[in-house]
Amino acid sequence: MNPWEKGLVCLAAGLTAAVLVKLWWSGLVRVYKLLFCYLAADFLLSIGAVTIPFDTKRYGDFYFSSQTLKIVISAFVVVEIYGLALAGTPALARFGRSTVSYVLAAAALFPFAGLLLDHSQSPHPYLRAYLLFEQTMDGTIAIFLIIISAFMAWFPVRMRRNVILYAGGFIVWSLSRSAAVHIVNQWSGNKAVNLAVNLVDMFIIMGCLLVWFLGLRREGESRTAVVGHLWNRAEADRLTEQLDAINDSLERLRRK
Repeated sequence: MNPWEKGLVCLAAGLTAAVLVKLWWSGLVRVYKLLFCYLAADFLLSIGAVTIPFDTKRYGDFYFSSQTLKIVISAFVVVEIYGLALAGTPALARFGRSTVSYVLAAAALFPFAGLLLDHSQSPHPYLRAYLLFEQTMDGTIAIFLIIISAFMAWFPVRMRRNVILYAGGFIVWSLSRSAAVHIVNQWSGNKAVNLAVNLVDMFIIMGCLLVWFLGLRREGESRTAVVGHLWNRAEADRLTEQLDAINDSLERLRRK
């Protein structure tokens, strides 16, 4: 890791620590526990990236364990975002959380099933399986985040201001991370590509951290805003009725 990368990692770690302190000090940690846990895991990963020599077994063990922890927490964060974004339609929120949970659990098992069926004599089968696990989970999480982004952009959903910042920031963060991991794994031997991708990813992450640090406030829990379909209010009213009808249908199915 060159000095520029180390400097950016330290800057991102400092911003992460600032957001963690603000969440704790403002009491928002009680509301957004999973965001706090995810950022805490990312902070530890950043510290390890700077303090542990890169080309060592200790760094590899630290990376695998901390990155796995981040992936697991991010899966729960996605479930939480669905619940918060759809809080106004409880039945739809339950359906969304359940669907995300089942699909993510199935996606986590896919790489290990592939490892059992693979009879090649690869010298690093578990490393290959882990990279497949990382890409599969990142890709699956990205798909669900794109779905909820499209939903939020289309349906006129009313959400708390903090929830909008939380969901929007995490969507951008995760999609950037997913794209970076995919590109780095595909061009692992190209140092110039890896450096460029890592730098872009770091700047995007720092942007998300800055938005959270400046935007997440106690009063953001009482302020609400409507997102989605703001360009056509007449159509928005029809979509609201449609969304309520879907929620009522799911509620009736649950009671049967």
